[in-house]
Amino acid sequence: MTVYDAQIMRVRELLKGLPFRAFSYDAEKVWPENTEYEMVFQRDVAYELGGGRAVSANLTCVTEDPDLFREEQGAVMDQIRVYGPELQEIKGNVSYARFCEVLVRSDAAEDENQAADSQTLKLLQDIDFVKFHIYGKGFMMRTSGQSAREPVRVSRKALQDGISFERMGDTFLSHYKKNPKVIAARVSFITLDTFDYEGLFTEGGKAVEIRNSLSKIQKGLPTECSVCEIREICNEVEGLRELHFGRKTKEAPRVRV
Repeated sequence: MTVYDAQIMRVRELLKGLPFRAFSYDAEKVWPENTEYEMVFQRDVAYELGGGRAVSANLTCVTEDPDLFREEQGAVMDQIRVYGPELQEIKGNVSYARFCEVLVRSDAAEDENQAADSQTLKLLQDIDFVKFHIYGKGFMMRTSGQSAREPVRVSRKALQDGISFERMGDTFLSHYKKNPKVIAARVSFITLDTFDYEGLFTEGGKAVEIRNSLSKIQKGLPTECSVCEIREICNEVEGLRELHFGRKTKEAPRVRV
């Protein structure tokens, strides 16, 4: 699976040279969660990440290439990175981004009748949709499957109780680690004034396009590129073309393109 690899490298380029604090995964520090979505009302809000005139963005990228994780660390490991002030240090609304990189194992098809693109789409959805199942106490994420925006309300009580990006990162990682195909993950929280939030937002929008394109490939698309509705992103994103034509080869081996 290479569809997100180029995005990982582009976002890492946006982060290159920026100072950060790194934390290893600690299951004992996972921030407690509610059993369902918690509404943090305005009267209880300390501040908003990406609220008001501030901007927000989120992006989750999946890769099968362990070298992308060894590049800086030398070993594959779970990690949380904080670029900018921690939650306890923030005093008002700030711009905010969350960038998650997830390393998965490359497995052969478990079911010979199940197309590779179907498996890929399900895995990407399972990992990206983790964000809809994280209900950190006092950390209300307003996220969407079709938008890269992700403003967050942080409650005063959560700050009093000791919430931090480090602990929320542990919460994200604990959810990723429930998936047997996940080898390792890196969660980055960004609140630096100097970061290019719109650049990450653009990449987040492209990730939505990739996932939507995989859904269309699964449903069936023409093999003639000139009439295919996803040809632009298919030409741009490495790996989509292989998934598209790999599926058609299995379903209709006599078709030549």
